[in-house]
Amino acid sequence: MQTKNPGFLLSGWQREADEHAAAGVPAGWGLAALAFGLFLANAALHFPGVMNNDSIGQYRQAISGEYGDWHPPIMAWLWSWLRLFGDGPAPLLLLHLALYWLGFGLVADAVRRGGHRRLACAVLLAGAFPPFLYVNAQVVKDVGMAVAWLAAAGLLYWHRSQQRRMPVAIGTAVALLVFYGAMVRTNALFGLGPLLLYALAPADWLRNARLMAAAVVVAVLALPVSQFANQWLFQPKAEHATQSLFLYDLAGIAVHAGDPRVMEPRATFTREQLRACYSPYWWDSFSPWGRCAAQVHRPAGAPMATLPDGLEAQWLRSIATHPLAYLQHRLKHFNSALLFAVPPKHIRLTPEYRTGDPAHPPLEVVTARDVKLDIVRKNPGIWPVTWLAWAACLLALLRGEPPAGAAAFARVLAVSALSYSGAYLLIGVATDMRYHYWSLLAVMLATLAVLPLLGGMLRRRPRPLLASAAVVLAVVALGVATRLLDFRGLV
Repeated sequence: MQTKNPGFLLSGWQREADEHAAAGVPAGWGLAALAFGLFLANAALHFPGVMNNDSIGQYRQAISGEYGDWHPPIMAWLWSWLRLFGDGPAPLLLLHLALYWLGFGLVADAVRRGGHRRLACAVLLAGAFPPFLYVNAQVVKDVGMAVAWLAAAGLLYWHRSQQRRMPVAIGTAVALLVFYGAMVRTNALFGLGPLLLYALAPADWLRNARLMAAAVVVAVLALPVSQFANQWLFQPKAEHATQSLFLYDLAGIAVHAGDPRVMEPRATFTREQLRACYSPYWWDSFSPWGRCAAQVHRPAGAPMATLPDGLEAQWLRSIATHPLAYLQHRLKHFNSALLFAVPPKHIRLTPEYRTGDPAHPPLEVVTARDVKLDIVRKNPGIWPVTWLAWAACLLALLRGEPPAGAAAFARVLAVSALSYSGAYLLIGVATDMRYHYWSLLAVMLATLAVLPLLGGMLRRRPRPLLASAAVVLAVVALGVATRLLDFRGLV
């Protein structure tokens, strides 16, 4: 990346503004003002931000300066510096919202510079999609990852769409944003490869197959690098978070193989106890704070999830011995994580909600009205499966487009979304839309960026586009049907 003379850049921007004004297209100041107004409204709506149990624990680490690795420590480290501007979640909330609206604003301005003024306004207003605003209120690592990558992608698209050489300062900012997003959520590495190609590779590399290959290769290579970076930068205390995945998978294998001995000596269950404790929805029943923690054997005084040594080897042996049971368990969990073929309000079927044990009362009472309204509150617009089905169709539709401009940007975002969410097939342990927040954001922006292309396709050869719409509608129809029928076959 090379820098340009600042005066040259300013005069170039002024010439562009004059040219657009002469053509009846407003300069970008109007979009910038709208983006800033939306940022202020978003901040006023959610100030000072919402913290969950995870973020409360991370904030404690930010205060103490002693980090654990259950959650990537970079968020707590950043928060420790932001405390110079105030205590509590507010400084991090404002940073998240600033990056969020910066990303939308940059993509909108790139669209405007491409001659699509009305679409540019639509892109910016799409940032006010209510489910996204709801997630933005939460000061959590999922939002930190998504908004960092959103701002980085916006900066890259804004420069690449104009064939501008990126100044060193902006390139450094992009690198820091991508690095933070990759470090603040461990499984972010599965969506990292396409972004790296977009930042560093020539245009010809921005094709579906190469982007998909990059997602896999970068994830494999980046995992040990990120672990080393965490240890070198923050020296976090080991809390063995991966043991939750191993234990959860062992439970799933034991249930589907019909053999509770799979969990021994880690935990002792009867077949009935195991079925009462297991759910594809989440792993918490087996956690130290879960309803079934007493059946899991942990060393006295062990921190967090620490179990005796050898758990990983047992996990691998159990998968090799019962591959079909493992596959059933992982597919059921993935179905739950994508909010696909599930009954309404299916959290009510988890051990923490369905218990009749007086010693472990339900986390909350789920009423019949809650169940009926679930299809409205969790409608197809926030199901990750809806967005991911469309992302796959979008990649197929853009297959013949040259690897440049909006088509390349859309490909990068779609592949990153599919790779990131697809990784939950193997590593997911819980169900919540926020875990797929980056994927939903990426697919939305990918779609908006190529709307003119899709419009042209609809006029010239509508069949592929109509077939894609049919695929997404079929996915939605199946999801709606399982809710209306209270189908429990996959939970």
